[in-house]
Amino acid sequence: MNVLHLYDGHEKVFEGRGSVPNVVWNLARETAARGHEVTVLERQWDGLPERSVHEGVRFERIPLRTGPTEPWEQIPYEMVSSPRGAATLLLDRTNFAARALSRLRELEFDVVHVHLPFAGNVLATVAPWIANRMVYTAHIGETETRVRETRFSPDAYLARRAARTIVLNPEMRSAFESRGVAAEKLAVIPNGVDIDRFQQVDPGVCEQVRVEHDLEGSRIVLFVGTVTPRKGVVELLRAAAQVVGPRPDVRLVIVGKMDMEPTYADEVRDLIDTTGLSEHVVLTGFVPDEQIPAFYRLADLFVLPSYEEGSSIAVTEAIASGTPVVGTTIDGIVQQIDPGVHGRLVDPGDIDGLATALAELLDDGAEREAMARALERRADELSWEHIAERIVSVYRDVSGQRNVGIRPEVRS
Repeated sequence: MNVLHLYDGHEKVFEGRGSVPNVVWNLARETAARGHEVTVLERQWDGLPERSVHEGVRFERIPLRTGPTEPWEQIPYEMVSSPRGAATLLLDRTNFAARALSRLRELEFDVVHVHLPFAGNVLATVAPWIANRMVYTAHIGETETRVRETRFSPDAYLARRAARTIVLNPEMRSAFESRGVAAEKLAVIPNGVDIDRFQQVDPGVCEQVRVEHDLEGSRIVLFVGTVTPRKGVVELLRAAAQVVGPRPDVRLVIVGKMDMEPTYADEVRDLIDTTGLSEHVVLTGFVPDEQIPAFYRLADLFVLPSYEEGSSIAVTEAIASGTPVVGTTIDGIVQQIDPGVHGRLVDPGDIDGLATALAELLDDGAEREAMARALERRADELSWEHIAERIVSVYRDVSGQRNVGIRPEVRS
């Protein structure tokens, strides 16, 4: 098959940072390794050639006069908070879609896989022949709460027009169905993980991380993610305040950007001070990708007290690392973790329950070791090798509806 990935986000795909670019790259690389022709169509970034090939994946980059030329210059969920920003975003993504349409008329593809609803919606509306062979992954997408709170959904609009939509958990599937998306158009497939990256960790990098953040001799509870309200960081700190009192060697390491929601980040810092956690909490901010596996390797526990997740990449990384997980009972985590086998689950916002789960697992090394063995088996199920095969099956279903490899006639 000829598979084309369309990515109009604010980060490059190859050697980029961010969860969605990571998914696009790993899926593209694994699909190419299976013998398929794979192309990634993205915007032109400063310093990158218009065309290149990496590990069998061809990259085609579109020069634009609108939008960023440096990653993370314009972040969509920040832009839509103001009318001017929303208008700028709409103009740029429409321009991207128009330029992408010209390229799509030139390229051969059996399936086009889109990962964001912006340009994808434009293409699905103006070029139905593309929508008929389009697969959409809703990386965040719908929840039952959003269905109740918002009348229009760009994700559901695209899902109703695309040939197939991949959602990351059963709750998202139900939410899309309540928006009028046909059940047969939906497939539940979680995100995968690069197992080798998290199981073959450089000891030198581990030592560098340990020294840099003064973690020698500490039992480590690790959080990885952006510091935002939906991640439950304030609740985590309140739970940690109950845990560290009788356990002075415990350190809570929070790895993630602090500038997404500055007001909330200030609340986090203030809470660390007022609860007496200053000696027990490490705020790393952004760290290089090559250091991330080392943090998981050094951790005794991974914790993610989120209120909402599609399919948490951080949880899959902890699984691949063999690090027991304390998470919440939301679909994006429940489908990944069996409580008592791979970790513990508590209700979102349950501070006392979170503290109890952390304390009990920190104090029971035998249980953590048993969980680590179970996580090794679970990691294989979530490897990109297995996840990609499930997604390729979706591609086959979509491309099987037409003559594979035949490009449609150019349309005016």
